[in-house]
Amino acid sequence: MNRILHFGLFSVAMFASAATLPAQTTEQEKDEAAAVTAVMEWLAIVDAGDYGGSWDAGALAFQEAVTRENWVTAVTRARESFEPFGDRVQTASRHMTDPPNAPPGEYALMQFRTRVAGDRTVIETVVPMKEDGVWKVSGYFVKPE
Repeated sequence: MNRILHFGLFSVAMFASAATLPAQTTEQEKDEAAAVTAVMEWLAIVDAGDYGGSWDAGALAFQEAVTRENWVTAVTRARESFEPFGDRVQTASRHMTDPPNAPPGEYALMQFRTRVAGDRTVIETVVPMKEDGVWKVSGYFVKPE
């Protein structure tokens, strides 16, 4: 059964480092790393089964798009046949500003190939947005690969 969950809005790439000189991190690299960290922390909440907590940690635009109760129901249905979620590898990352059907702002679109039950994989798409200078998740999608 194809289960797709999406509530929300739309990245940031991982950073490269210099070879022999001391690493000097640019503001953009720091910002990209902060977006990845925010996404991984949010996914840890979801992976722990704390779906209400994932709503609480989400961006205001996300919370305005779906009630906490509806989010818990939707994410439970979307993930239940795949649990438990295991190792994930980031496969794509893209920075966006003003994506369609979303409030203006700075967004990232990150995709992960994630191992799930039954030696299967899914593609997870997580969309953080910058809210008051902090990256918070505004959308989450999961579908079988």
